[in-house]
Amino acid sequence: MSAINLEQVNQILSLAVKNGNAILQTNNAPTYGDSIVCENFLVTLLKDACSSLGIDSNVITHHGGHSFPDVTINNTTFGIEIKGAKAHRSFNGNSVIASTMRGGLKKVFLMYWIGDDKEVGYRDYFECVATPVVTHSPRFQLDIDLDLSKSMFGSGEDKVGLVEDVIFGGKNINSEKIIQWMANRARAKGETPWWIATDESLPTGSTGLSKFTNLTMDGRNAFLKVAFLAFPQIFDKSSPTKYNGLFEWAIQRKSIYTTRDDYSAGGKVEIQIPAFSKATILVPQVIQVASDALKSNSKVFVNEFGNLSTSQFTDAHTFLDAYALVLKKHLQHIYEEVKDSDAGNIGADEFSTMLATHLISKIDVGTLIA
Repeated sequence: MSAINLEQVNQILSLAVKNGNAILQTNNAPTYGDSIVCENFLVTLLKDACSSLGIDSNVITHHGGHSFPDVTINNTTFGIEIKGAKAHRSFNGNSVIASTMRGGLKKVFLMYWIGDDKEVGYRDYFECVATPVVTHSPRFQLDIDLDLSKSMFGSGEDKVGLVEDVIFGGKNINSEKIIQWMANRARAKGETPWWIATDESLPTGSTGLSKFTNLTMDGRNAFLKVAFLAFPQIFDKSSPTKYNGLFEWAIQRKSIYTTRDDYSAGGKVEIQIPAFSKATILVPQVIQVASDALKSNSKVFVNEFGNLSTSQFTDAHTFLDAYALVLKKHLQHIYEEVKDSDAGNIGADEFSTMLATHLISKIDVGTLIA
């Protein structure tokens, strides 16, 4: 089996992408699923492309598991990492520690499948990296549409260095350099370098944790919109566990440090629910905070939090139906504060339904992506 060159690798990827996109427009198209479904489909495309080009398909080795990259091309220094997403065009990539990175590589491609867009594509993996992000440990964040000037790699003062030096310059990725760069950027913005280390061998340092109060107003409302939708128990004054899971989620998923005061600093606000009372009623300030946040035009991927149901939501309305039921339960306690205004004697259950409807009416359904 003779070695193939970079031009031939690009030909294989180009043909695999062309064939994949054609298949996705037919009735025989596979349904986007988990990483295994994604890998099997894309690897099949690569092997079929090889055969069409007169290249032995056995040059494609699919390693699977936690190997980085998922695919290597025999007798070459090229690899292909396979990623997929249902709707996002940006998603987390591999750990910057890259302890499972295969040796001897000089170039890695990203081959991706975006389910809702019915799109297969490919690009140089490290051209898609704007910056690492912290989940439990630093990972590359991939954006398949990233402007090359926004990449973390390059020779400018704000760059970590050239790909050939930082990624392929030694036996392994220069993780120390990347993490120090992350920490310096965080400190320059007045942020706290951190991460959750699960391995004592990992390098020291981390990336920035933004304070909620340092976000722009749009940034605050975008963050709170997801928080109120994912954790409706925030409304429940009587619950001693109302913030359970919220702070961990904010740090691990959003890299934001948030406190109780960000949701309600105490006090009351006036709102109007005509079906309940002709006069305004006084409700906890958290209702106003939520109203302002839920109006945000930022997009929310409702199947990402999974707090409301173990099943996947098929559309925004299905999600809102489930959300309304949970939200109503966490709003019932407010009735005790406004029952003197209940001229129609509708009771706590009907009042909480009205209040839930009042809040949900603030949401642009088009911003909820299932």
